[in-house]
Amino acid sequence: MKIKNVYIIGLILSSSIPVFGQTTTQLLQKGMAALGNWENVTHFEYETKRINIDQWQGYDFAHPLPENDRFHLFFDIKNNRFLHHTQNHYPGGYLFDTYRLGRDSRYYVYDGIGSRTGKDLLDLGSKPFNGRKSALLNSFPYFILKQLLQETQGTSVLTEGNDWVILKKTEAGNEEYRLDKKTFLLKKITKGQGKDTIVQRYEDYTQTHGLMTARKSSLERNGNLVYADSLALFKYNEAMPDQAFNFPPGYQATTEKTPELSAKIIAKDVYLIENIDADRNIMFINMGDYIVLTEAPLAPAVTRSILDVIHTALPGIPVKYVHLSHFHNDHIAGIAEAVKEGAAIICTEDMKQPVMQMLQNTDPIYNTHKVDFLTFKQKKTLESSQKKLEFYEIPNSHAKGMSFLYLPEEKLIYQGDLLSLPADAYLTPSIAVTQEFSKFLSQKKITFNQIIGHHGLSVIPKKTFEEVNTMKNIGPLFKNTFEQ
Repeated sequence: MKIKNVYIIGLILSSSIPVFGQTTTQLLQKGMAALGNWENVTHFEYETKRINIDQWQGYDFAHPLPENDRFHLFFDIKNNRFLHHTQNHYPGGYLFDTYRLGRDSRYYVYDGIGSRTGKDLLDLGSKPFNGRKSALLNSFPYFILKQLLQETQGTSVLTEGNDWVILKKTEAGNEEYRLDKKTFLLKKITKGQGKDTIVQRYEDYTQTHGLMTARKSSLERNGNLVYADSLALFKYNEAMPDQAFNFPPGYQATTEKTPELSAKIIAKDVYLIENIDADRNIMFINMGDYIVLTEAPLAPAVTRSILDVIHTALPGIPVKYVHLSHFHNDHIAGIAEAVKEGAAIICTEDMKQPVMQMLQNTDPIYNTHKVDFLTFKQKKTLESSQKKLEFYEIPNSHAKGMSFLYLPEEKLIYQGDLLSLPADAYLTPSIAVTQEFSKFLSQKKITFNQIIGHHGLSVIPKKTFEEVNTMKNIGPLFKNTFEQ
């Protein structure tokens, strides 16, 4: 027995050995040198094809499928400016075509096709400029090691198998950087962040005119793949088009504003809260002796602020039900706040699993705590002496188990992600899920005058909905001549 214990201890000691002859500084300098003469880079262009897996934004929560995205970056180090262009595809035909522009020490965001934020050129000011700049550069091994070289206090070096290992303690948790013993190239970063373990990998390095870049990189959270990148383009110190950093023609400069939340009456006993987190709209209905709320978005604190507005508008009347349109986390992440107040959840049967998972992620108490659900298939009616609500499950390509709320007397629909229009009312042709929505309303003979959108434009007249569904797709708002 004693011999066995000694053997186990020996294995532990031999698996990671402190290296007294190799300081963190020396190892990082060798790692940076192995990557080539990055210190002579004045500007570069970089593009990857990205496989993105997000259980909370896919079609089927239980069976997430990868989405094909694009990441394109122009970075002018010498003149302190950058353009970060991403194309993210989501189920139901959603394309987020987002440009993040840094110039003149200010940070701007705009939508290349206008479907999400219309023709707004959002000026976020100077405060986030350096943060975005650092985040972009620190996705490249050279700049990661360079940053670590400036923060060597509290680090140590070990050797483990074929790796050099740099350990670092931070306020957020422990960090581990692994470099290949032979090449000194960065292979893997592991970070503990609260209850999460984040792993970044760099593999299959290739040389481009003296610089090393990883052909493959990926990010994992708690052992689950978040995204995997494949290098599509890398070039540096070649002619870079100035128009990449120009403002897009025809856009209007705006600033992000999140006004103080308040409730406004849009029909008898029907209230609307607009511009939540600058992009979302919530509806709630006074049923007489209780309230029905639509959605619990973003985070517990956001939903808490919504509940505070409701209690101010209708003091003494409890929120008895919350209708959740679909399982995407930006629509349900705050649900624990409503459940704490005793609210039951109205949703389709397919929604129950992800909602319970969200509650358990928010607070372990929901592993045993009873949660009240009012689940349904196809259609559910809720009536009081003064109001009638109808909930419809809708076949769609955006999220399994999606439903919407219809008020027949008011001829009013509230929906999340079946129809999203920019707040500036710039119109683009309908996507797949919107066409499915239109077809369903026609089949069920649901008559309406207005649609309330969760995102962007809050009140959408029937005429606008019809216009969107008859528009032809004519391509992006402007042609990016600086991209192939």
